[in-house]
Order: sequence, then structure tokens, then C-alpha cells
Amino acid sequence: MARYQYQALRSSGERVSGTIEGADRSLVLSRLITQGLHPINVVEQDDAGSGISTLAGSGGRVKSDEITMFTRQLAWLLDAGTTLNRALEILARENFSPKFSAILSVLHADIRKGKSFHEALATTGIFPPFFLSMVEVGEATGTLPSILEKLANAREHEQKVHGKVISALTYPLLLTVLSIGVVMFIMVSVVPGIKDMIMGSGAPVPESARFVIAFSDWLIANGMTATVGILVALLGIALLWERTSLPHMLREIAMRLPGVGGLLMKAEVAQFCRILGALTEAGMTLPASLKLISKTPLTTRIVETAKAMEVALRCGEDFVAPLEQSGVFPSFLTRMLRVGGETGNFTPSIKRATQILEDQLDRYVDRSLALLGPLIILILSVLVGFIIVSLMSAIISINDLAI
Repeated sequence: MARYQYQALRSSGERVSGTIEGADRSLVLSRLITQGLHPINVVEQDDAGSGISTLAGSGGRVKSDEITMFTRQLAWLLDAGTTLNRALEILARENFSPKFSAILSVLHADIRKGKSFHEALATTGIFPPFFLSMVEVGEATGTLPSILEKLANAREHEQKVHGKVISALTYPLLLTVLSIGVVMFIMVSVVPGIKDMIMGSGAPVPESARFVIAFSDWLIANGMTATVGILVALLGIALLWERTSLPHMLREIAMRLPGVGGLLMKAEVAQFCRILGALTEAGMTLPASLKLISKTPLTTRIVETAKAMEVALRCGEDFVAPLEQSGVFPSFLTRMLRVGGETGNFTPSIKRATQILEDQLDRYVDRSLALLGPLIILILSVLVGFIIVSLMSAIISINDLAI
């Protein structure tokens, strides 16, 4: 019999590892499950060190919607009775990006070599931990098509919420850029034409007009340098975006901004609930689900809360208390989760809470769009009005001197 090296989670959420003998990998998985363990990774001992991805550094990232489309189509093929080997062969010829098509070809080859689907997915380095764990559960329980369907639904909901947030921020951003452009045009093209008349008249120049003229002079003298600096900064951000944790850092900063931070946090809370509901619905215990969520790229405050909840469960304490103390989660969510935990209906409770949170997010986005647009236009009007009034007061001073 072959010897397998495994990593698994206990019902308490504790991570364990070791070796076990078995005739094949499926029997080993069954033995681990009967022992009350949730397998995360099981590989033959001779191949235990061969799980390093050869694709992780192949340049660029796979788009999230490609993974979702792949998951959905694979679920359909498997549900129709297609074998996993044949399904991957079919999908490898679909119209995906060259990088993702190459990954599917490697997946197909790994499956033909006898690797489990979970192990083959793990070697690509592009699938999140909770995705891999749910696939592992589906393989062990023979429910892989339905698990993939749940994963596809969860990812589609996540992308839908992400799209709403982006749409909500795009319109105010465009208005802001347009407003800045209008002000810059006035300062560079209009103010210099009036400057000579104001400064050469000998009349006293109001402080507000002096400020406007000084700012106009600075823009004309340093405008090109400032433009190049901004372009270089944007190029640097674009280069670092895919290679560093810069997106996560910027998101953490945005979380603390007024208005925008509230919108982003509501989206993060909805995503937390969606992932937690998908994991528990797939059969994972609550401690194991929270342990996996703590490894997702959610905001730090939510990740720390998930860790605290997992610790509370292991210690036999109230696992909802960290939610209440975080100051991030709405009170109705803590009540629903507490009732769900007490009645044994945790998964229906978290799914219902997710729906409520997404409905609230929709309303919040609509209100934000209704308020931000007029607010930005009002700010632009005030700035333009300040420039005009400042210059007109200087011109009136000239006329008064002439009289």
C-alpha cells in the first residue's frame, strides 16, 4: 500500500498533518473523514514536495471572471455526466485567455497522471484556499458538480457586488477629474489674460485675487513637471499593482475615508457572509470555515474578527461576541447568527443575512450616486465662483481708482 502525507482540519478548527497508508487516495480520504477530519491536502509521500506551481510566475494574473466562467461550465459538464478528464479537455479548447488555456492544459495533464482535481488545482497557484477546500469536499463526498455550482454562484455574486461598487465610484471620479480640468483651464488660460491689467493698474489687489494669480503663476511655471510626475506615479502604480500588496494597502486606506469607506466596508461584510455561507453549505464545520476565511484577501478588520471567532469556538466561548465588538458588522447580523447557531440553522441564517446585506448595499449605492454627483458639482461651482469673484473684485478696484 502507498503512503500518503495529509493536512486536515479537526472539527474544532485545529490544523493537523501526518502520514497514512492506503490502497488509493479515495480510500485515504474516506478514512480521514470517518476519523472526524476535514482533508485539505492529501498527496503520496514521494510526491509531497512536488506541489510547487510551475505557472505561478508565468506572468500576469488570470482574470477573476475567467475562473468563474470555468467553474460554471465545468459544473454544467459534470452535471451532464461528462467525466472530469473529458470536461477539462473540452474546456481547454474554449475561448479563454492564452494563460488560462495553458493552465487548463496542465490541469488536464495532471488529472491524466492520476492526480486528484484538488491537488491539480492547488499546483496552479491561482485558486483561493476556500475554493480548493470546497473542491476537496466535493471530491470526497461525490458532490463535485453541486459544489462547483455553489462556487460559481458565490463568485458571480461577489463580482456583481464588486461591479456595483466600481460603478458607484466611477461617476464621482469622472466628475472630480472634469472639475479639476475646468479649474486648471481657467487658471492657465483665463487668469493670465487678466493678470497684467490687474497688477499693472496700481490699484490695491485683494488678497483673494493675489492668491488666485499666484496659484495661476505656479501652475504655468510647474504644470509640465507636475503632469510628468503624476504620469510617472500612475505608471509606477500600474507596474506594482500586479506584483505587490499595493491593492490591499490602498483598499485599507480607502476603508478609512468618509463616504467611500462605508461603501467598501458594506461590500466586504457582504462578501464575508457569502463566503461563510458557501463554506458551511458545502459541509465544512464553522471553525474550519472561519479558519479559511482568515486567509482570504478581505480587509484586515474582518480577517481579525474571523480569527477571533474561530478562537472563541475552540475555547467554547460565544463566537458571536467578536462580531459585536468589531464595530464593523451590523447588529441584525449578530442577532441572526446567534439565533442560527442556537437553533442549528446557521447556514440558512447566514444566507438570509447575505441577501439582506446585498439589498442594503444596493440602496446605499443608489443614495451615494444621488448625493455625490450634486455635491461635486456644488464644489466645482464654489471654486469657479471664488475665482471669478476674486478677479472681479480686483477689476472693480481698478474702476474705483479711475473714478
